[in-house]
Amino acid sequence: MLQNRPLMSPLRHLGLVWLMCGYTSVWAFAPGTKAARKDCSYRKNCEGIQYDIREAVCCKNKLHQEPGLSCCKEKAFNPATATCCEANITLGLSEKVSACCGKEAYSPHNEICCQSTVVTKPVPKAECCGKEALDVDKQLCCGTSDNTTILIRESAHHQCCGHDQFNTKTECCLEINGALKKQQIHSNCCAENSEAFDVDKHICCGPFDAQTILIRNSSRHECCGHGQYDTENECCCLIGGSLKKQPINSSCCTNETGTSPSKPEPPQPKCTEPQTSLCGSSCYNLSQFRCCERNQTKPHWCCSPGQCDAAPTVYDPHTHICCDGCVSERKPWKNQCCGQAPYGLAQRGVLCCNNTLYKDREDGEECSEISIPYNPAKGTICCSQFHGSPGQHCCGTEIYQPHTEMCCNGHRHPKVKNGHCCGIRAYSLTDPHVKCCAGRLYELKDLGKHGHNAQCCGSSLQKPQDVCCSSENEELLYAKRTGFRCCGHLYYNTSLWSCCEGKLSLPHQPQHQGVESKFLSVNNLNKTGLCGEMKIGIVESVSLHSIVFSSVLQIHGTNATVKPLPFPYILTRRGHCNSPKLTPGKTYFFDEVNVFIDFNHDSPLQSLHFIISICNRL
Repeated sequence: MLQNRPLMSPLRHLGLVWLMCGYTSVWAFAPGTKAARKDCSYRKNCEGIQYDIREAVCCKNKLHQEPGLSCCKEKAFNPATATCCEANITLGLSEKVSACCGKEAYSPHNEICCQSTVVTKPVPKAECCGKEALDVDKQLCCGTSDNTTILIRESAHHQCCGHDQFNTKTECCLEINGALKKQQIHSNCCAENSEAFDVDKHICCGPFDAQTILIRNSSRHECCGHGQYDTENECCCLIGGSLKKQPINSSCCTNETGTSPSKPEPPQPKCTEPQTSLCGSSCYNLSQFRCCERNQTKPHWCCSPGQCDAAPTVYDPHTHICCDGCVSERKPWKNQCCGQAPYGLAQRGVLCCNNTLYKDREDGEECSEISIPYNPAKGTICCSQFHGSPGQHCCGTEIYQPHTEMCCNGHRHPKVKNGHCCGIRAYSLTDPHVKCCAGRLYELKDLGKHGHNAQCCGSSLQKPQDVCCSSENEELLYAKRTGFRCCGHLYYNTSLWSCCEGKLSLPHQPQHQGVESKFLSVNNLNKTGLCGEMKIGIVESVSLHSIVFSSVLQIHGTNATVKPLPFPYILTRRGHCNSPKLTPGKTYFFDEVNVFIDFNHDSPLQSLHFIISICNRL
């Protein structure tokens, strides 16, 4: 049984067997990291200059050299820390959590856009009244669209009547002499939404200034002028300038002026027998027939629409072959498809790469990573670049020597002691003047007195005046504000919202207001925290008071040891609302107090290698 053994020992040890073979969970990381390098697709051209889209962006034919940038018209910006609205850039608010109000970005959780003006929300369910925001539960926005007034709502039954309000239980609002005025309820007072009549038993018909309350004949009856009609047997037609009810089979009911709904199509038959399905208007047996263009065929198959035909085609699979909608005569040596072309492995001189059939090829040719035929005995193809030296390793478009060079996401670098990749750049783990943040390398010597304490927030470097909020998949920077806290990767106003396990909700429970819930980053741990004792495991289940982990390994960075712990491993929670939301089936680093996410690496094995390397300066 494995006890405390060196992590770098052979893979037969139980700890790394778990990592290499038994690991089936999803590992949560920040966007921008990739599990497998596909360096060819990142190469672009900007006015004749080759560049990597992970390290630069081309806006209006101008190259901007910085990782993570996007274009805002002709300007470049970082969407992790800014937002583009109508070609205007708002700094300090990531477009991942923002919305646009004209040319200005705002936080929809804490603010509202009223007539192109950003306004702080007074309550979570705020609405606009002109350029102001109001609490719809306590206030009313009355008046016209160009002349509004905010009133204190007298009761839940009060609604607007012009610039005033009226009680819908005892009053109604009528247009009198061109102005809206409230009146006591009487028989002629049934304006829309006045609630002065029982809509289940009565119906209010007629034009706005001459409405009449009628006893509803049935639930199917609706208004037709001053009268009502049965929507099942009649329709309402405009005849001679007046609305009149007509029989459902009359000519006007089929005319566009008729308001009666059209008759529904007859229901389709249902296939209830086992192994049956609908084909056209009849059922068929799936094991004996094929459905082709709403017709059953036996024993032939159906060639679905594709490059050759826009409609399905019936064909005999014994004599023909269907390739991407194209039916061809079957030959003994042509029994497979390459796109729309039939071919066979026994054919000489053909090669299928990414559904394209290449002919007149040499024996021994293979498909490259980007589906270009080449002969590995004659050379090495890296992306679209052919090199005359066979059997070499590729690094982007170039070949490289692994014994003397490092390849970081398709870019070559001379090998350095304690070398590690940060995006496309290489650095030494022993260099105290650099910091890698989710694939972006920073020179701390340029950051002044705070450089040695610099921490990452996603791919950004956190400054003392910033706060970093993080969920499983996002880390975002915000400028510090009084009365605001983190809830996952959102920065929320504690007077508006409650937070529990990284999720915002209305403040029904005051004890949850002001709660902060976020993940901590492995990358921001100091050497004591990183190189001491830590655990890694898969979440099995979560309750209010504890978390059950499986496949738990206890690791010690300085000693480079790993020890499997018995199942189940139960971790007591100290206040579930302050904890970040954990997903069963996912893997996390944790200690007895905190849960950690690694935004710099793609897998637990990469994270463990980094921890052991940094702690032992390998």
